[in-house]
This record gives sequence, C-alpha cells and structure tokens, in this order.
Amino acid sequence: MPFDYYSMPFCVPADGVHKSSGTINPGTIMLGIRIENSPYELKMMREEYAKSACKGKDYESGAYAALTKAEAKELKEKIKEEYRVRMILDNLPITTYDLEKQPDSVRPGFEVGTYDKKANKYYVNNHLMFKVLVHESNGQYARLRQREFGEFVDLEGARRLLLAVGDEDEKKKKETAKETAAKTAAAKTTTTKTATTDEKSYMVVGFEVVACSIRRDPAKKYENVACGDEGVQRQEVKEGAEIAYTYDVYWETSDISWASRWDAYLKMPGGRVHWFSIMNSLMVVVVMSCIVAMIMMRTIRRDLQKYEQLLVDGDPQSDLADESGWKMVSGDVFRAPANALSLAMHVGSGVQILASGTITLVFATFGFLSPASRGSLLTAALILYLLMSIAAGYAAVWIWGAMNRSHDGWQKVCWRTACFFPGVTVTAMSLMNVLLHATGSSGAIPLGFFFSVLFLWLLISIPLAFVGGTVAARREVRPFPTRTNQIPRHIPAPHWASHPVVLLLAAGSLPFGTIFVELYFAMTSIWQGYFYYIFGFLFLVSFLTIVITIEVSIVCTYVQLCAEDYLWWWRSFQRGGAISVYVFLYSLGFLFNTLHHLSGPLPVVIYLGYTLLMVWCLSLGMGAVGFLASYIFTVKIFESVKAD
Repeated sequence: MPFDYYSMPFCVPADGVHKSSGTINPGTIMLGIRIENSPYELKMMREEYAKSACKGKDYESGAYAALTKAEAKELKEKIKEEYRVRMILDNLPITTYDLEKQPDSVRPGFEVGTYDKKANKYYVNNHLMFKVLVHESNGQYARLRQREFGEFVDLEGARRLLLAVGDEDEKKKKETAKETAAKTAAAKTTTTKTATTDEKSYMVVGFEVVACSIRRDPAKKYENVACGDEGVQRQEVKEGAEIAYTYDVYWETSDISWASRWDAYLKMPGGRVHWFSIMNSLMVVVVMSCIVAMIMMRTIRRDLQKYEQLLVDGDPQSDLADESGWKMVSGDVFRAPANALSLAMHVGSGVQILASGTITLVFATFGFLSPASRGSLLTAALILYLLMSIAAGYAAVWIWGAMNRSHDGWQKVCWRTACFFPGVTVTAMSLMNVLLHATGSSGAIPLGFFFSVLFLWLLISIPLAFVGGTVAARREVRPFPTRTNQIPRHIPAPHWASHPVVLLLAAGSLPFGTIFVELYFAMTSIWQGYFYYIFGFLFLVSFLTIVITIEVSIVCTYVQLCAEDYLWWWRSFQRGGAISVYVFLYSLGFLFNTLHHLSGPLPVVIYLGYTLLMVWCLSLGMGAVGFLASYIFTVKIFESVKAD
C-alpha cells in the first residue's frame, strides 16, 4: 500500500507542500502516485555537504521535533515492512544502483531505514548522499535550453516523493512581481533540467543516492560525515528522538547521452530466459498444431467415412446402434445451454477485455506508452476498455442469437453485458478503497474519480454496447448444420480421461506453461516497484498463449464430443479460462515467497483482492477465446457431416 511521503515524520519544505497537477491522469490516480515538492534543494553543478533539509519556522532547531509515540510506531512499521522512498529529478527516478555500471536491473527508490534483528532496534535513513549524473550537451540540445525548468523538483509520490531545486539564493527571495510570477510558472514544469556553467550546458542523465543513518545533535553544527565513515552512530527511531535530516549533493559528468538515459532503468534481467520461454512455447504450439491437424484431417475424415458407410450399406453386423463417437450427438450438440444469457454476458465481457488488452499491448510494444509518462499504460487501457464496449455488445448479442435461434430480447443482453464486469469491478474496488481510506494510504482512489468513471461509463460504455448490439441484431441468424432433437439424448458416464475436471485441469496447464516465466517479471514489476518495459516479449508470449488456448480448446472439445457429451457450451468457456486457476495458485506462491514481509491482514487482503480481479479478467478473456474456438470447430465438423 503506498503512502504519502509527508504522512510520515519527515521534514516538509519551508514554503509548504505543493502538488504537481500537470502529471495527474487516471493511471496515476489508480496507482496512488502523488507528485509533490520536496525539502531537498539541488543547484546545477554546485556540491553541498551536510546540508539540513529541515528549514523554516517549524524547524527552528534544524531537526524534526521529538517523535511522539504514534510517530515512532508508524516509522518502525514502515521500516520493518521494507517501504521505499521514491523521488524523481528531471523525471528520472532515484535509485541506489550504479547506473554507469549497467546493472541487470534497477529498482527505483531507497529504503526508509534498517532493522537490526539482534538488537531489536530501528534506524531511519536520515542522511542522503545524492549523486547526479550529467551529460555535457555542447549545444546539441539547444532547444532544451529554451525551456523553463522547475526549480522545484518534482516528486513521484507513490510511496514517496521527489526532489526540488532552487537555483536562487535565499537573498533573492524578495524579487519583483514579474520575476516571482516567472519563477512560479517554472516551478510547475516537470521537464529536463539544463544549466549553463562557463558557456556549458548540462543534461541530467542519472539520479543515484546512498542512504544511511547518522545521529546528529541539532544543537551543534553539522559535521561533514559521509555514509560508511568509521565511528558514526546511527539514528535510532524511538519516542522523543529529534531526527536531523541532512543530505550531500555530488555532480559527476557521464558518457550516458540524453537519448539513452532511461536504458538502465528499463533493462530487465534474464534475456536468455525470455527467449528460452518463447522457444519452449513454440514447441508446444507445433506439437498441438500437429494434434489438431491430425484430428481435423485424419480422425474426423475417417469417422465420417465410417459413418457414411454405415448409413449406405446398412450392415447388420455393424449396426448404427453399436456405433459411438462425436457424430452420434448431432441431434443434441447445438441444444441451447442452461443460463444462455449469462454465457452471452461472459463471452461479451471477455471479448471486450481481450480486445482492449490486445490494442494496449500493441501500443506499448511499439513504444507509444513510455514509462517516463507515469500512468499512461493504465490510462490507455481504461480508455480502450470503454471504447471496446461496442465489441462486447456485438459479441454478446451474436452469441445470444446463435444459442436461442433469435435475437429477441437483445436489449436485455446489451444492458447486462455493459453492467456485468464494470459493476462487479467497481463494487470490489469500492470495498478495498474503504479499507485503504481507513489506513490513510495514498492508494485510496478519490471519490471524485469514482464519479468521473461512472459518468464515462454512462456516457460512453453503455451507448457503445447498444450500438454493437444493434449491429449484431440486424444480422440474420445463421442456421446450424444439424437439427436439434426434441428429447435430449442420455449422456453416458465419462471415462476418467474425458472427465470434465480432468479436461479442465489439462486445458489450463499448457497455456500456463507458456506464460509463467513472463508472469514472474510482470508480478515483480507490479508489486515490488520495478520498471517493466519488455512488451515485445510479452506480446509474443501473449500471442502464443492465445494460439495454444485455441488448440487445447479444440482438442478438449473433440474429446468431450467423442464421449457423447454434448454439453460443451459452458465447459469450453471454462476450459479456456482454466489458466486463471494456475495463475491464482502462482500468485499465492508469490505472496508467501516474495512478499513474505507483509505484516497484518490488511495488506494481504488488498493483494488478494487485486489479484482476484486480475485473475478474473484473464479468465473472461481466455474463456472467450476457448469458447469461440470450440464454437467454430463444432460448427465446422458437423457441417462436414451434413455435406457427406
């Protein structure tokens, strides 16, 4: 759960806390990112040592006032739970990694403090050693020099804040009204920071920090003590402690160019592992393709020839009554399923999720959704989901007409489809939002945003669903290749290999084997704050997963029909979404193995709540894939029976 930086016992800027409104979008709101100014001042190419971050009339002693019992308890909890502070300078996240050494991966932020288990003591990281990497532009970025920069560093406050810079001394605070207005306008801009020193201009290309705990006496002048120096006492977190927050600033020229300054942040480990996973998935696709081809070209053709011979020759020793297999359920295979309206809603919602997710992933793969633009990925997904309501309405009404042989009542189908997934999701998120509000987390979604989403849903999503439904309702219902008997056929007891539970588990295992490697990196990015930018791998893996799901659905439906079980409608949808069962089990393992530091039931409830929502989305999307593949397969093979 993210928390606002200033909800903790940290010093606030002398001129107060100001939020950056220019970076707010639906994605940042849902992610709990709040960008504010910070008490740290950085001036281009000017080094600082043992400078106090606690200034103003609220900190006359130069330190944070004595901690209360509640403040000490809260700070200890955040240290024990391994919370991290997140800052940005010139839109670059802060990190404890050495960016010039090209690490395998970079985790933004730094830890709030450390916990000594042996002594059972907590120490806050109250001293920061900033190292800013700059690249001399030599004039090639002349346009950037024309931009105005915030002397006020922007801060990214998902769990934490940012950096601010003032290029003017305290003596210049009493400037003219015109200069003050210009300064205020510049402070609201989050752009690249440039400065000129002896006719040279520099671009910020890296932002590193070394965080440590140093105990200082507020009554004495702060000595220049660096992290790691011998004999330095650490600042313990306890009731009544006065914490002096200090920082050093170092500047270093770097060969990292402006265009490649994000490369180190976006680098992901395990490149060979990704390729191995893709090659493994390709092998599964090839094997499953061979099985499907054998079913379509050999097994079904052989069954059709045998079936035709029985009908033509009428051999008494080969009586039709003794025959078994998928062709024997031709009079029941297209019988309307139970709860047809519910199935239409599920398929329509799955098509909407699949379409919006695919388009979002394509945009991300081609680089249109940069991580430098925070919240853009989630914002694009939300907008596309609203627009893809037209696909949901069309798919739901089309399936409804196919199952009932008529489009009567299609308006009811559109309405329920438009309300089904959004209604359940908003209800679940509202319940979790109440819990987040109770904790004071910045991840709590504001009430105004909820009403904004509700307004968009009423204004865009529902009308588009009816537009798609109208188009589908005007289409003629295509007749099935066989007639449905009036009396349902008896379904024999299935063999263990064709049991619905066995087929369900088998249908989910192969697609999960395709994504489980990529799933680890995605969940690490979501829950541990790493950047995720290997959308090319994700696109390939997603495509292969869909292909495998289609092939597995066809094979499982064929096995079910061969067992003379014609109740394939719902089961094909469930088998397509069976991958979600494995993903949820994997999420539980991730919780116990990777997120074991979570304390208390509330963070676990929030994790499981959002995980269940994501798993449900996956179940609906892949369920729609499995259902549509099985539907087309079933229609095609019984069309071949009619043709023969």
